[in-house]
Amino acid sequence: MFESLRDNQKLTLLVISLASFMSFLDISIVNVSLPTMAKYFGVTTNTILWTILIYIIVLSSFLIVFGKLAQQKGFKKVFLAGFLVFITGSALCAISTQFHELIIFRLMQAVGATMFSGIAAAMVLQYLPENKRGRNLGIVTTIGSLGLALGPLLGGFITEYINFHWIFFINVPIGIIGIILGYAVLHETDKHPGSLDIPGVVMIFIAQSTLIFALNKGLDYGWTSTIILGSIVCSVIFWALFVFQESRAHEPLIDLNFLKMREISLASAANVFSNMPFAGAVVLLPFYFEVVKGMSTSYSGMMLTLMPIAIIIVGPLAGVLSDKIAPNRVTLMGATIGVIGCLVLSTFNPSSSLIYIAIGLLILGASVATFNPPNTKFILSESPSKYRGIASGLVNTSNMIGNGFGTGILGTAAAMVVYTTVGPSTSDKLTPALVSLGLHNAFIIGALAMGVALVLIAMTRYKKPVD
Repeated sequence: MFESLRDNQKLTLLVISLASFMSFLDISIVNVSLPTMAKYFGVTTNTILWTILIYIIVLSSFLIVFGKLAQQKGFKKVFLAGFLVFITGSALCAISTQFHELIIFRLMQAVGATMFSGIAAAMVLQYLPENKRGRNLGIVTTIGSLGLALGPLLGGFITEYINFHWIFFINVPIGIIGIILGYAVLHETDKHPGSLDIPGVVMIFIAQSTLIFALNKGLDYGWTSTIILGSIVCSVIFWALFVFQESRAHEPLIDLNFLKMREISLASAANVFSNMPFAGAVVLLPFYFEVVKGMSTSYSGMMLTLMPIAIIIVGPLAGVLSDKIAPNRVTLMGATIGVIGCLVLSTFNPSSSLIYIAIGLLILGASVATFNPPNTKFILSESPSKYRGIASGLVNTSNMIGNGFGTGILGTAAAMVVYTTVGPSTSDKLTPALVSLGLHNAFIIGALAMGVALVLIAMTRYKKPVD
């Protein structure tokens, strides 16, 4: 029935682009609905952040392992299974009536998204012509960025005019289209035997989860409480076990020899710190827009699209510039812009004009576009050819780790203002003054994080690509 469609290049590019679009859309579509969801489930603003945190933790823990699984079991099989898990998790998220149910099903949704998004770039190389790789990768990346841009706008409209449950339901018909298209046009790839570092995956998942739990819930339980101190100790133990496991695994999740390369380790660490402010912005700004500025959810979503719009516009320009001068010099510019952007956002208050707010959002978005693509090019260029696949996975993983820490740390910095003033409270007790002060504290920390990234990049030295 579908034989006439098999290996159709346009449809293959479409289904891969759809996967990229969905993975980015589902990260950003939820953010604008956080205030509404916090009220619905009756949880604190700090607790509702776990809707985002659990998604990011899963992505950062499983991106590399699903790439390896696709090589072992076949790209088509993993890709289609990912869509099936994703739409099942999405449907269950949509019908959740308790917050703990939402988190469990959000985890399931994230596993599915990781399965198909983690192999999207590799599928371009696997299924499409070699002489059009750059063009096709650019299309897939651009459509992914479009999902990031449309997420807040679509999420705001759905939440205001329908209800937030439909930000999850909307994934189901799109996911079904992805399964049908993928089944029709993709052929099964050769399978390459190998082993999966399952212990490494479990260890990094627990290490990240317990640390972010401690950062996020320290205010609720008390920083010296048994559960928070225990979480921190548990995280330290599992990070140590992860390093030990990776040093002895036959096929490690992350090859530690690769991280011993000075330029790679510096740029990867910078990646983590640079992603923290943007992650904090997308979860904290909806509260500022709705509580402080009195915007509707849909209008808040429109404002949030300014950052990804800046990324879409500035990203290609930064890419062209990194072809003409050393990419780490462009990245250094991005870090500098990022510090400025965070300082501007830290000054947002009830009297800030829309033009001033828009300028701040555009500056922060431009910093992401000027930092991430050139830094990715730098890491890949500095990597020996045998490590290029690992390098690609490491970039994605460090991005997601930065997103997780940014959401946890900046979110806690903002929530601390509320806790010290009125104690634990739900979002209906927030005042414009409290939110503004919380935003100020969060983005001062964001500026410091971006400053660390700036210093790390300044320490790098660019060499010609190693083959």
